[in-house]
Amino acid sequence: MFGFLERFVVGYDLSTEYAQISYMQMQDNMPVTVTLTDGKEDFCVPTCLFKRKEVNQWFYGREAQNYSIAEEGTMIDNLWEHALVGDKLRIEDDEFDHVALLTLFVKRSLALLRNVPKDKISGIMFSVPDLTKRAIEVLETVCSMLGLNGAGTFFEGRDESVFYYVIHQQKELWKQDVLVYDFSGRNLRGYRFSVNRNSKPQVSVVDERIHSVIRDDINKDGEFLEIINEDTQNGVVSGAFLIGSGFEEDWCHDSLKELCRGRRVFRGNNLYSKGACYAAREKLVDSDMNQSLIFLGKDKLRANIGMKVMKAGSESYFAILDGGESWYDAKKEFDIIIDKGNSFEIIVTPLDAKNVREIEIVLDGLTQRETKTTRLHMKVFMESENVLRVCATDMGFGEFFPTTYQLFTKQIQI
Repeated sequence: MFGFLERFVVGYDLSTEYAQISYMQMQDNMPVTVTLTDGKEDFCVPTCLFKRKEVNQWFYGREAQNYSIAEEGTMIDNLWEHALVGDKLRIEDDEFDHVALLTLFVKRSLALLRNVPKDKISGIMFSVPDLTKRAIEVLETVCSMLGLNGAGTFFEGRDESVFYYVIHQQKELWKQDVLVYDFSGRNLRGYRFSVNRNSKPQVSVVDERIHSVIRDDINKDGEFLEIINEDTQNGVVSGAFLIGSGFEEDWCHDSLKELCRGRRVFRGNNLYSKGACYAAREKLVDSDMNQSLIFLGKDKLRANIGMKVMKAGSESYFAILDGGESWYDAKKEFDIIIDKGNSFEIIVTPLDAKNVREIEIVLDGLTQRETKTTRLHMKVFMESENVLRVCATDMGFGEFFPTTYQLFTKQIQI
């Protein structure tokens, strides 16, 4: 047990502009964020590479930016954005895949974890602005090429990073809603953390909005004040966080004064990577928090999926997929025996328990047999955040009825 507590988890925040890396041991209360400058909160590693001309020599991050000024070569920025597009890049006589270039950047930047032995990392959580199906494909490819010695790799959107960061702060801070304003890009991105405390378990959501506030707008203090007024009028807010380089300039006078009125307000730049760090630990250690509070983000399954089965002579509910888990992790394989006919039912129960649906799956063309002699191998998984795929394969019934391997599939909108 003590050996496990000495192991590490890593939170890696990745975006088009920069990456940030935080880490912690299992027993720690607060993650540490890697800094590029000793003694300063210099957390942002620019997401870029530089290749020197006619030499197979690559640099990343801040060093890449410096070399691009001083030497001839090729600067490759926006690595995350290009990897999502999936295009190729020609440099001199060679062609490079942008996912491979992103992998090189991630591998080089992970070398910043000088205080963390690579063989003691138990898990890495990657946090990205939007966890789309393509983003998952890119991250899975990157992780497969990193050589992480068996460390678990996990993915989440920044809304989930906000959730995990907030719930690991003092409960007094999130007794009501919490606002997070991110001004690290051209626009202001806002998150609103809230908890439905009347449900069991309690359900938390993090709503996201993008506000078109431009950096060089001379009236952005007034615009930000309007956003704050709107957000605070839509519910009681007990805390707020301001993150991103856009808040480093001294411009938000009236807006900040209003935001601090009766609320605790913090500034910082490493919320996402720290939240990802907490999330990685939660993936590996099932805490009491996982039982009492469910995060229901946009990439989460919003319903329980199950079916009625006969067990020991009486009808019971068989859970297939649990609401609240990430849709891309929601999958299960099992066998069932059909009582009679050529159909069975899937039960979709939203987490609010409203509008429960019993959906009949009819297997047209299934070989007809005697009662309780048709065995099906089931694969049930989510194709996206709101599309369920049910696959049933006819496995026959022992020596009495041979396997036909007939495959039946059905899509269900959740």
